Amino acid sequence: MSFDVNETLLSGDLPADVLPHMLWNELLTGVQQRRVFLEAVETTDMLRGAVGTKISVPAMTTRFSASTINEATLDSTGYVPSQPTITDTDITIGNEVYVAFRISDILKEDMPKFDWIRVSLRDAGRAIAEYEDAAIKAVLLAGPGNTISAGTGGSLKYDDVIDILAKCKEDSWYPEGGYKPILFIHSDQEADLLKDTRYVVSHRYAIGELPDLPDADNRTGDSGIYGDCRVRVTEGMTKALALVVFPPHPTYGPVAIHAYKRPLTVKTDREELYGRQLWVASMRYGTSIIQANGVGLISNC
Repeated sequence: MSFDVNETLLSGDLPADVLPHMLWNELLTGVQQRRVFLEAVETTDMLRGAVGTKISVPAMTTRFSASTINEATLDSTGYVPSQPTITDTDITIGNEVYVAFRISDILKEDMPKFDWIRVSLRDAGRAIAEYEDAAIKAVLLAGPGNTISAGTGGSLKYDDVIDILAKCKEDSWYPEGGYKPILFIHSDQEADLLKDTRYVVSHRYAIGELPDLPDADNRTGDSGIYGDCRVRVTEGMTKALALVVFPPHPTYGPVAIHAYKRPLTVKTDREELYGRQLWVASMRYGTSIIQANGVGLISNC
């Protein structure tokens, strides 16, 4: 007795290396973290190419106050002179921030499909920018002149934004025109504000001073105004904290200064003995708060 056996050669029967595989036409580098804190500081490059690593910013910490005097007192004692107190705040350049990487000649020969240099440099720049953004945030969080704790623990409310602005106004910092303070929040706090029913578009404002609100549903967008603050939402903000910072003002000056000694710089060196190229991206800067009363912090939110 005989049987006919039908066999089929399947793709799964082939050795793995026999079946070629295709690579996608680009190397995915992932999403980038939002970088927003640079908006809150005034930047300067006055130290570039100059001697030294420090900028001193003078300010009047005790200012003149007016008084009255009658003729009899003036005749006997004369005018009493006074003088302001001048102090300075230093902006000191910190450690070098860098990303270094090597690319071998063989990698470029075996996988020429990708522009390894371009992709690597782009991601190195991203890493340094995110580090810089986080460093500015840390300085602002460390030195606010006004602080409050959220009225409802674990949640940011409209009342909290109004209350921290009220404290800033006690120090003569008022939102005005194109110099409205910036409210930096995490997405967790954004969700709190969007669900807060206390905030509605209102005509209680004077004509010409209506909040610059795109629409009733976009209350914390990048161009939206919430509680007289411009809003910036970023995953880089510390959870349970909300930060209000007044932007640089032409009359009152900067609240914080970010000074560059070296902007983002890229250098390369050929290591022929190892058949590879070395790349170094680097930056040097320093940040300081100059007028702390222009910074407000809401905690426990």
